[in-house]
Amino acid sequence: MAFSPSILRDRWPALLPIPLAILLCLGLTLFTNDPWPAELADSNTFFTSYASSIKSLDPSVSYYVHEGQILDCIVEMPLAYDYLARPYRLTPMLADAVPVPAYFDRQGRPLPGDPAAEQVGKAEYVITLKPGIRYQAHPCFAMRPDGSPRYHNVRPAELRDITSPYQLPEIATRELRAEDFKVAVTRLCDPRLASPVYSTLASFISGMAECSQLIREDIQRLEEEARRNGRDVDSHPVLPDYRALPLAGIEVLDDLTFKIILSRKYPQLVYWLAMHFFAPIPWEALVFYQEPAVIDARLSFQNWPIGTGAYQMAVCRPEDRIILERNPDFRFDPYPSQGNPEDAAAGLLADAGRPTPFIDRLYFQFERESIPNWIKFLQGYYDDSGIPNDMFDAAVAMNPNGDLGLSDDMRSRGIRLTTAVAPTIFYFGFNMLDPVVGGLAPERQKLRQAISIVLDYQEFIDIFRNGRGIPAQGIIPPGIYGAETGQASVNPFIDRWDEVRQRPTRRPLEDARRLLAEAGYPNGIGSDGAPLRLYLDHAKAGDSSFKAQFQWLKNCFQQLGIDIQERPSDLNRWRNKLNTGNWQIIFNKGWLADYPDPENFLFLFYSANATAKTQGRGANYVNYESPDFDRVFKKMETMADGEERLELIRQANRILQEHAPCCWGFHPTDFTLTHGWLKNYKPHQMGKTFMKYRRIDNAARTAAQQTWNRPQRWPVYVTIGLVALVITAALWKRSEN
Repeated sequence: MAFSPSILRDRWPALLPIPLAILLCLGLTLFTNDPWPAELADSNTFFTSYASSIKSLDPSVSYYVHEGQILDCIVEMPLAYDYLARPYRLTPMLADAVPVPAYFDRQGRPLPGDPAAEQVGKAEYVITLKPGIRYQAHPCFAMRPDGSPRYHNVRPAELRDITSPYQLPEIATRELRAEDFKVAVTRLCDPRLASPVYSTLASFISGMAECSQLIREDIQRLEEEARRNGRDVDSHPVLPDYRALPLAGIEVLDDLTFKIILSRKYPQLVYWLAMHFFAPIPWEALVFYQEPAVIDARLSFQNWPIGTGAYQMAVCRPEDRIILERNPDFRFDPYPSQGNPEDAAAGLLADAGRPTPFIDRLYFQFERESIPNWIKFLQGYYDDSGIPNDMFDAAVAMNPNGDLGLSDDMRSRGIRLTTAVAPTIFYFGFNMLDPVVGGLAPERQKLRQAISIVLDYQEFIDIFRNGRGIPAQGIIPPGIYGAETGQASVNPFIDRWDEVRQRPTRRPLEDARRLLAEAGYPNGIGSDGAPLRLYLDHAKAGDSSFKAQFQWLKNCFQQLGIDIQERPSDLNRWRNKLNTGNWQIIFNKGWLADYPDPENFLFLFYSANATAKTQGRGANYVNYESPDFDRVFKKMETMADGEERLELIRQANRILQEHAPCCWGFHPTDFTLTHGWLKNYKPHQMGKTFMKYRRIDNAARTAAQQTWNRPQRWPVYVTIGLVALVITAALWKRSEN
């Protein structure tokens, strides 16, 4: 039959599935699994994640590591850590030099050199700021022609639909001043903030307790005045003038110079000057965020901090994402020019002397689950990642020499692994107030030593941490001044040196059983003929991982014939037990260094810091009390580094090893994976101000993403084509009928 155009005219609906299928296939080519907005996907942006909720980015309050990794990109401190130097070394940041203390006796007379702590009545640190440093531009600095703040008494209508202070039409900047540090430190004394470091700082900065009381009184006066004017002080809190309130420990000398005055000798102050609690706070910012209309618009200092750092807040949605952008007013701050030979070999000095920051934008995504985070890293959408426990075997393999290294798959992707022992300890603690396991009597020491021997933490690390950690020989982690290495590090009461493997190993079980017998419990049996029973107090009921770890503990204790039982509590009850000393043994209590000094670890056993004695304010959780240790600690605490201090650190450590208030547990090892396109990455366990030094090879990242995420679309195309043909044939046949 000859073809007739009328056939197509009559049956064209039957042919529609074919062009629709073609359009659908073309549309599929536009789809991508890239999780980032299109305008950011191929930009000079660093992508990373955080797994815990963010409570506050207020530098006076923030105390969590993941918050500091964001906040310390925005704010700066008088001092910082040298990025490449190991061991860790302080360097000037906002200050022009690391300050040297001047000491005075109780009559105000200067003391030369490094005097003994008992001679010192006052210590002064004079800090001079580098000139010309400016804050990030912000509405709080905008002024009217008459010199008054542009947004003073701002009307709610001006803030309608505003979700960021940077959406306001007028912003400005100003130079950093010494007064900003007076505001910041005085603000720490405000009891409403409940700064987590106030009590510690008040123990050595003069006049903080008195200043706190003055702030209380000023708040009461301001609130009474506000109520008389009809103001709701609960929803719109009052703001004391921190500039005018006297604080004996801070003295502003001129626009670029201030003095910190201590009530006692405390050399560790310089480490505190590298923490964001000492970041300057401009008074204008506090006034701006205290405006009623600004509060009602839900803009706050804890979400929108202001600083002099390389980055400023751009998007703050803590439950979803935080985005920081390059600060256009950031000063010239070059990449470090000095490092060790290993740094040069690793390419870490390739950018020496170049102005920073290198990256335009930092994108922090809230990832509640580790597996989605891991998948996005493997797809190239995150630039760095930790290793989830479930994925450890896929990422890490044992090298021929017995060390852990990258798997073949990771190496083929150009991924790099960096490991570093964290300045952290997790320990098994004995309550030294307990009548069974506590006290310094020789038989109690031997009981604790026996238990410490059978708690083989190398086994624990291998089973529960995929080998990520090293057994602790004492309280001081590697890398901290005073930490011993090699054979000198061995705890002789628990371990011995293995010459073949060149590392400490646990003493044999026979040694533990002998100590247990000498403690009065041969084969775990007490003088009453009953097996020794001990109780582990915790708040982890229902935690499946803890159940496995507790079973490991039971197996260890059974080697000595000791029965260990759980005493679970809810969290509030557990905290009350800890604060009152109403517990017997605890498991995996941890401490993370605030600064790289042995005092920050040894103070955990100073008797005045006993938790039960201080009603929960001290960090000596095991309530250890030893006159010998206290004497050595107090002498070591305020001494400058040197041979004499090292010897005192050794003495303090040996006393703790013999008394065994803890089984020392382990120091975790951090495993970090980074893609090859992330440059200048070197793990640093103290400072968090180094994002400005990192660099992205965006072309390499884009190429890898395209290779690793190339979709296999042909099965879909074939399926769509076949379905379209079947439907077309059916419709064509139906039209014939």
